Amino acid sequence: MDQSLVDRTLDYLSAGPARDVAALDAVCAPGFESIRCDRAGRVVTVSRAEFMARVRAPRAQGQVGDISVLATSEDDGGQGAVIVRRVQGGVPVLCTFAWRREEGKWTTLLREFTLVLD
Repeated sequence: MDQSLVDRTLDYLSAGPARDVAALDAVCAPGFESIRCDRAGRVVTVSRAEFMARVRAPRAQGQVGDISVLATSEDDGGQGAVIVRRVQGGVPVLCTFAWRREEGKWTTLLREFTLVLD
């Protein structure tokens, strides 16, 4: 497993509940999308602008939840992925985070794919 890719993903996952808009703004690509689906096949795509608006919306700070990193993968073209199982609010989800590497560092989150298991 690429620990730097895991660490970058955990930083991203911590920024949302902490409402760290600056950190998320810096890491999410201009074309970032969060794509969620459930077992029934329903799919919701959230644009970068919608995602950032949700983070900015007034609400109580959340918790990161229980996180298990299952696998990482990277290619020679400067992209990598992290597969994570999360339980947040009692709801289990599987997430895949697609990253871009620039100058040896994981810099930009391209997509977040989430499968809600409950």
